[in-house]
Amino acid sequence: MIKPDLNDRLLQTFDICALHLKRMEYAKSKVEPYIPLNRDSYYKLDDDTIGFLDQFIFRFSKLQDIMGSRLFPAILEALAEPVTEKAFIDILNRLEKLGILESAQSWIELRKIRNDIAHEYPASLIERIEGINILFDNLEVLKQIVEKCRSVFKKYN
Repeated sequence: MIKPDLNDRLLQTFDICALHLKRMEYAKSKVEPYIPLNRDSYYKLDDDTIGFLDQFIFRFSKLQDIMGSRLFPAILEALAEPVTEKAFIDILNRLEKLGILESAQSWIELRKIRNDIAHEYPASLIERIEGINILFDNLEVLKQIVEKCRSVFKKYN
């Protein structure tokens, strides 16, 4: 049984994750006709569509942040795993061993990509476009990770 304070933290974290996912799905629905992006299609995007791309990237960043800072440690805590003094990579590696993450390294690479595309430099437009395409491809991965965490939560609650 999960302690009441941890239960509340997890419920709140799942709500925040759900909100980010909902906003990402909406932004994706507005941009999907243009995905995958390439240099030419990117330059043809209107301001509204760029705004939805920005919303998607922002929500992706926020979701990944909340998962890394709150969801992952709380899930491990629910499993009676020590997390207080663990480095983040150790948390990721443990989640990988538990089958919650497919790959700790993939999570780190995804974080690097999202950090790189958060800055819009003309010299790195091709990398930004490639990064946006990768983030769109990985939306389902994030949803699956949240659902695996939710399954663990339900199992031990």
